[in-house]
Amino acid sequence: MLNDDKILFVTPALPGFYVLSPCHDEAGAICEASREPVVAWALDEIGCTWPVTVREVLNHGKDPAILCPDGQVFNFDSEWDSLPDWLEEQKAKVRHAKLR
Repeated sequence: MLNDDKILFVTPALPGFYVLSPCHDEAGAICEASREPVVAWALDEIGCTWPVTVREVLNHGKDPAILCPDGQVFNFDSEWDSLPDWLEEQKAKVRHAKLR
């Protein structure tokens, strides 16, 4: 494995953390959120902590939304009280983009 991303170390994640991604219906509207379990956390050279899923370390310019065991959702610059709150904001972003 190459360490081009300058990951300093990885530590296992506690159960109950998920990376969220919006799912779209046939019309392109957001209808729900997919949840991918966080299996570990990676720390990079500048001190950012990134979720690690079975597929990848999510540190490629993305700002992943994380669902916590207590139901709160957060990313690097925002937080929501619940998954429905996060999902509603994602839907609003799509509606706003369609108005442009």
